[in-house]
Amino acid sequence: MRIANVTNITVQYAGQNVLKGVSFEINAGKKLGLIGTNGSGKTTLLRILLGQETPTGGTVSVVSGTRIGYVPQYVEGGDDELVMDWLLAEYIKIRESLRLSEESLATAPPDEVDSSMKEYQEARDSYDRIDGDRRPEQAEKVLDSLGLQGIHNQTLGTQSGGEKNVLSLALTLLDDPDFLVLDEPGNHLDFMGLAWLEEFLINFKGMVLIVSHNRHTLDRVVQGILTLEDGRVKRYEGGYSTYRATHLRQFLAQQADYSANQKRLAQLEALVKRLELTARARPNPKAGKRLRARRSQLAREEAQAVEKPTLGVSAIDAEFATEKTRANIVLQLRGYSKSFGDLSLLENVDLGITSGERVAIVGPNGSGKTSLLRDIVAEGEWDNAMIRIGPSIRTGYAAQQQEVLDGDRTILEEMMASPPDSNETVAFALLEIFCSHEADLRKRVSDLSGGERNRLQLAALMKLKPNFLILDEPTNYLDIPAREAVEDALADYEGSILVVSYDRYFLDKVVDRVIELEDRDLVSFEGNFSEFWQARYRSAPGETGRVATRGADRKRPRVERAEQRVDVASLERRIEEAEEEKLDLEQRIGEAFEGRENREGRRLNRQLERTRTLLVDLYDQCAVKA
Repeated sequence: MRIANVTNITVQYAGQNVLKGVSFEINAGKKLGLIGTNGSGKTTLLRILLGQETPTGGTVSVVSGTRIGYVPQYVEGGDDELVMDWLLAEYIKIRESLRLSEESLATAPPDEVDSSMKEYQEARDSYDRIDGDRRPEQAEKVLDSLGLQGIHNQTLGTQSGGEKNVLSLALTLLDDPDFLVLDEPGNHLDFMGLAWLEEFLINFKGMVLIVSHNRHTLDRVVQGILTLEDGRVKRYEGGYSTYRATHLRQFLAQQADYSANQKRLAQLEALVKRLELTARARPNPKAGKRLRARRSQLAREEAQAVEKPTLGVSAIDAEFATEKTRANIVLQLRGYSKSFGDLSLLENVDLGITSGERVAIVGPNGSGKTSLLRDIVAEGEWDNAMIRIGPSIRTGYAAQQQEVLDGDRTILEEMMASPPDSNETVAFALLEIFCSHEADLRKRVSDLSGGERNRLQLAALMKLKPNFLILDEPTNYLDIPAREAVEDALADYEGSILVVSYDRYFLDKVVDRVIELEDRDLVSFEGNFSEFWQARYRSAPGETGRVATRGADRKRPRVERAEQRVDVASLERRIEEAEEEKLDLEQRIGEAFEGRENREGRRLNRQLERTRTLLVDLYDQCAVKA
């Protein structure tokens, strides 16, 4: 059954066509992915589908009574706003309106009773529409079902980016939608959070339209792909991998047709030239007639010529060159520890990376991955006993928050800044590949989008020619073609790589060793990410295990350790200690945020998450032994 139908949608901005006759339909129970390059019009198309924007032309029809829920990229709300107040904002507003209308009706003079009754009825209808009597209870249940227990009285500012994403989903689910529209819902989620989100969407009974650059999510969740390119939409059945295979087969077939067409045109051109020579050498009516006929045929076939096929919008032609090194040791950590106040992230760990190795560091949000990379970049040198970088190693660093860029510089100035012997010709060539048009070179770095800044970082790395790349979320803000271009470039890169990323496709293509941050230690695994995930969590490829985004409900498989085999009495003592610590942290968090010590509050909140995770683990162990 067709639920939504988009017909011949066109959108113009400043005389330019952004969408050109877009048409597609969504059937009951279908889950579709919408992909396209940054700026291709995906968000515009979503806004039109949701009725938030009016197209220049075309229509959108949705079956009457269909409840559409929209999950945007960003959560809007004040940092000091309580989670439950934010979730119930509409309910609180409608409840207050109903209360005021009841008071007005009760005190209205006889000649205003009718108008007061009308206002009351409108307020009542709004209250009943959101099932006001049950709304607070529903909010509690939704939070619990999404693994966000115990955060009702916490502020939005204490929530991680991933938790805010899930809260946005929770707000949408309060209205019990039949059709979910999601814009990059996996942003800021770690691997466990992404696995949970994918499982949730797979099991969702209604329709789904998801905009995402996460190819693994698209593979697991959707049954069809909509591609938005040059203002037009094409539809492909299956997940992302199926779409890519189908697209490649189509490209090869079109390429064969194009080659055959070009060969035919070349033959016709050669024939016309021969007839022209014959006509000049021996002018006669028959030769002239044949020449005119062939010229006419060539003109017709040139007008109908097969267009040269492409695999899509050209992204970036990246190449990470490197300076050769004979050093065997690229990086050595010896007895490295990292903590923030009372929160210990890593304790006395060792790590070695040799020449040519390609290593990923993985772990949940807040586990210390970015801090580790920053310390390696800031402190790593040959004479440092704790963080040793091999001799003749030239390090290139792409930061997650892009703090290595100077926001006050222009794009060109940033490219010329390092190394000191920078060549303007090289800088311009790299900028043409990765960043902006020549007219945009005077833009300040601070005015660039996240994707533009990331491209600039990567362009600067190409210019540096490092033999050791340290990359923190290098595909952040990049669309799929750009991600694939970076993957291809790094796959051909001859140096060593240390990378943090939540992009599974990227890791599978680029790395050959995975190091997991676990229990303040580093655990190494030989192989790509999919091999690591299957061996570590034993849920790939189906990955059906329940995973929540928040530590308190995250059921992470446990590695058997000797210290875990303890008696019940010992477990109970540890549970009592952890519960006391939990209460103390909750009190300290409240005091921190009341005193507007937001940074300290967020640090304590991360520590609280770890304590909650420990409690879940301890209770599970106790249940097994009871």
